[in-house]
Amino acid sequence: MEARISSLSPRAYSERLATKLHGLDPSVSVQNGWNGITPSGGDRDSGFILVPYQVTYGALEKLEVGASWGLQHVSRKNKSDQFGINDLVIAGKYRFFDADRADRSPGLDAELGFSFPTASFDKGLGTGAFGVLFGWGLALPLDPARLQVGMGYRLNGENSDDVRPGNVFSYSVGGSLPLPQIDKDFHVIGEFKGFNHSKDKLRGASIGSDADELYLAPGAALSLPHGMRALGQVLIGLTTDSSDAGFSFELQF
Repeated sequence: MEARISSLSPRAYSERLATKLHGLDPSVSVQNGWNGITPSGGDRDSGFILVPYQVTYGALEKLEVGASWGLQHVSRKNKSDQFGINDLVIAGKYRFFDADRADRSPGLDAELGFSFPTASFDKGLGTGAFGVLFGWGLALPLDPARLQVGMGYRLNGENSDDVRPGNVFSYSVGGSLPLPQIDKDFHVIGEFKGFNHSKDKLRGASIGSDADELYLAPGAALSLPHGMRALGQVLIGLTTDSSDAGFSFELQF
């Protein structure tokens, strides 16, 4: 099974698994949403398709580092559609201790990351500003199920247009359950996943409104030949600020 530094791809399923020492875990995913908030947080009532490539590396016994970068298309309300790269994110995760299925002891980790303004703010593809990301997670193996809880915070800087995009508090509660009667490597997965956006600021003064996204995200995971693994989720919006619906499909290899 593959690793996940949640700060690199907060809209994907958060597994909180470990990357082996000196191991390399790449993945590519397709994520989208209809009639909601774009990944940069800059547009409401909009659609998006995001295709990030993510890789994590086991730098030390308890330390992982990784990066995420990709392409996206946004369909903005009353504005032109745009296509281009998204903001580059580089992050690390330190595992204080790992979950142990034998004695059902929990695992705990903390994350620190940085977002770089490689995407266009004017086109709605990025924040246009440097950002700092914090997070922590707890994993609990309850044989045969596995549960995980995570929280994160994205602190955005001010961009060249004197706009400071709203900070984002994120959280997730989810788990997985094997169903060997379907396939020995088949798991049902699911999460409640939320993103709370604070108001943007223009020259220090608050503008616009805050927003609360919350999703129910059921799905499945299946191990494939040649060490690959596929995960898919449907995201069902539960608040007025959420996308009406969306999906996340990931291929780990």
